[in-house]
Amino acid sequence: MSNDPLESEIEILRAQVAELTAARESENSNTDDKVQALKSDNEPPDVDVVSGNASANVNDISDNTKNNDNDLEHQFQELIDTIDTELKEASPITVLAVFAVGILVGRLLPR
Repeated sequence: MSNDPLESEIEILRAQVAELTAARESENSNTDDKVQALKSDNEPPDVDVVSGNASANVNDISDNTKNNDNDLEHQFQELIDTIDTELKEASPITVLAVFAVGILVGRLLPR
C-alpha cells in the first residue's frame, strides 16, 4: 500500500484551503474598507450620554423591543389557539389515552 496518492491528495487539499483562506481574507478586507468608508461618510455627531442627547437612539431601541415583544405575544397566542383547537377536535378517547400514557411514564420515571 502506497501513501503517495494520499499525500498528493492532502497537498492538493492544503493548496485549495490556502487559496480559499486568501480569498476570504481579501474579501473581508474589501468589506472592511467599504464599512469604514460608509462610517466616515455617515459619521454621527458625538453624543453626550450623561445629558440625555441620545434619546432618539434609546427610543428606536425601545420600539424594536416592543415590536419583538408584540411578535412574541402574537406567536404565543397562536400556539395557545392551535392547542385549544386541536384539543376540541380530538376525540375524547384519544385525549384519555394520551393522558394515561403521560401518567404511566411519570410513574415509571425515577425521582
